[in-house]
Amino acid sequence: MADITRDIHLFATVARIEATLASHRHALQRLPQEIAVIDKAIATLDASEKKAHDDLEDMKKKRRDIERKLREHEDHLKKIRGQQSLIKTNEEYTAMLKEVSTLESTISTEEEELLVLMDHIETSEKTTVERAGAIKTERDVKAAEKARLEAEMTRITAEAQKLSAEKPKILSEISPPLVKRYERLSERHRDVAVTRAENEHCGGCRQQIPPQLAVEVRKNDQFITCPACGRILVHYAD
Repeated sequence: MADITRDIHLFATVARIEATLASHRHALQRLPQEIAVIDKAIATLDASEKKAHDDLEDMKKKRRDIERKLREHEDHLKKIRGQQSLIKTNEEYTAMLKEVSTLESTISTEEEELLVLMDHIETSEKTTVERAGAIKTERDVKAAEKARLEAEMTRITAEAQKLSAEKPKILSEISPPLVKRYERLSERHRDVAVTRAENEHCGGCRQQIPPQLAVEVRKNDQFITCPACGRILVHYAD
């Protein structure tokens, strides 16, 4: 194998690495965004569950308040009726009847409110339990997806580090003059200086290349650059 042919085959290996690294960079930008979306969804589920719990606690607190007031009013009514024998004047008797009537009306309203509230609490408790189960299932699904994405990030990061360490070793085996040309292109094209020709198009800039040039690229036996962007063109199969 001629030296230039060997160099081009080494460049093809570099092209594979750079294509993979470019894909990994894109993934490492995308995955944190996807994880953030999941975190937001989990936070929404947590907030929904907390609100349901807080609403239920508010109803229970309101029930306790009504029960306390009801006991106070019932005790007051009992006390007034117990003092009935002490009334001496018609005015006092009339005032007592008015207070008794007001207390009885208040007690009746509180009893009705209490019954309605207890019914709401019972319904809310059932709904909260059912909803908590559904939320847990949904949260578990999202947590599992988050764990999968985080594992994927870890895997990609490790692979990118490995490939980044491997690339200089391969470049060190290529003829120095070609490496210098490669390095200039790498600075210009953000670390993607060599790419394969895909269906008569440059894999970097996506511009069409002349059919005959595409034929020559497939031979992998000469140094060829894209007429549009200047990247080194090589051929390799998927």
